[in-house]
Amino acid sequence: MHHTKLIVTLRTLNPRERNRWRSWVHSDFVNKNEHLRRLCDLVLAHAPGFDNPLLEKKKVFPVLFGASRAYDELTLNNLISDLLELLHGFLAYLQYEARPRQQILDLADQLLRRDLGKSAAAALEKARRQLDQVAERNAGWLETEQRWWELHENLHARQSRHAPDDFLLRQADAADLRLVLEKLRLACIMISRNSLAVAQADFQPRQLDHLRRWCTEEPLLSEHPAVQTYLAVLDLLEQGTEQSYTQLTGMLERHQGIFPDEELAALYQYALNYCIRKINDGQPDGHRQALNLYQTLLDKALLLRDGQLSQWTYKNITTAGLRCREFEWTAVFLQRYKALLPPADRDNAFAYNLAVLHFEQEQYTDALRALQGVEFTDFTYHLGAKIMQLKIYYLLGESEALMALIDATGKLLRRNRSLSAYGKSANLNFLSMLRYLMRKQMQPQRRQAPAGNQQDIRLKMQNLQPLANKEWLMVVAGL
Repeated sequence: MHHTKLIVTLRTLNPRERNRWRSWVHSDFVNKNEHLRRLCDLVLAHAPGFDNPLLEKKKVFPVLFGASRAYDELTLNNLISDLLELLHGFLAYLQYEARPRQQILDLADQLLRRDLGKSAAAALEKARRQLDQVAERNAGWLETEQRWWELHENLHARQSRHAPDDFLLRQADAADLRLVLEKLRLACIMISRNSLAVAQADFQPRQLDHLRRWCTEEPLLSEHPAVQTYLAVLDLLEQGTEQSYTQLTGMLERHQGIFPDEELAALYQYALNYCIRKINDGQPDGHRQALNLYQTLLDKALLLRDGQLSQWTYKNITTAGLRCREFEWTAVFLQRYKALLPPADRDNAFAYNLAVLHFEQEQYTDALRALQGVEFTDFTYHLGAKIMQLKIYYLLGESEALMALIDATGKLLRRNRSLSAYGKSANLNFLSMLRYLMRKQMQPQRRQAPAGNQQDIRLKMQNLQPLANKEWLMVVAGL
């Protein structure tokens, strides 16, 4: 059972969710099959890893059906499938439970269908109070708003006498705003994908020019802060200017309260992508802008997912801090957010990034010490640690250790199958160039003048393409 969809899904549940799911399975309203209840208890007894050999199918079957019954894999598979359905139903309920305003509107809808107008009116009044208290005014809020006016119109229509109202107009306004925000959100994603995709994408938002004009000419849209924020994202994606970047970040700061955290983080990501493009284009001020954004996102806790910080975000923030020479801030960041890293990644991520900090501070012995005793299971960290050690050995003039590590790293690269052909070639060329520089350094007397040596080195670099860590090599070679 270890690789079934049931077990794979159960591994994503936290302890409270597992306890609630057990209650769900044992509820007569949801399930009356005793075999499913027993299977649920048996599986949960081996949480959270669910890797105990007792969960093998042939060991589970006699526990459920008795030792006297012949093993029937089809029967057990059907039971596992049924239990998975109960788990899926529970997950769907969690999603519904997380939308209390939607629950009240569903209640009002049911009450109206049963001609219980007074109770429906009370439910709608409660929903109205909750809607007005929410600061968010994104497409999700507008979906609920639109439905509220629809139900309110239905309630009003049941009255024998009623004065003229604007319920339909309010419903139409909410529908228009929701449509525009969703169209703009998707247009931003499409245009961003076109520029970021490895294989060039060709997503073309339909009627985007007409949509822009509508947003400009219609006061309902031109005065809505969420609409204007998404228009600023589009401008940044298409124009890519400092002015459009400043306009977007300013809007995000002013209007952050109208977006839920997940959507706000996605909007900030467009600004981060702009900084990354500047960095890739060789504009060093992109590092400072990126660091400022990361600090804002950290302050607002927008980088956390389920209370945890991704190891790659942790690494990117460290890199931004070091490029800005903010060593003290970076050291505090590494310690403060270490506990928020996923447990499986924590030791590797912390050790590697701490070593990078020491390396940038030219504390080479401390950098090597930080890397000791950590077994890098992720190849990205493993290779990064080897490259850092190679640089340190070269800078310290440890020729024997350097040459041995160059050979070992070369074997590591040639054996690895996860690295792209480009990445493998670039790193192997780096090893070759580093070996060449070390041998040059070890020569007792150089017959050529310095200019001649540099010309040889420059020619060697030109012949080794692609070349990883080229900027560092040029610095240490004095080019």
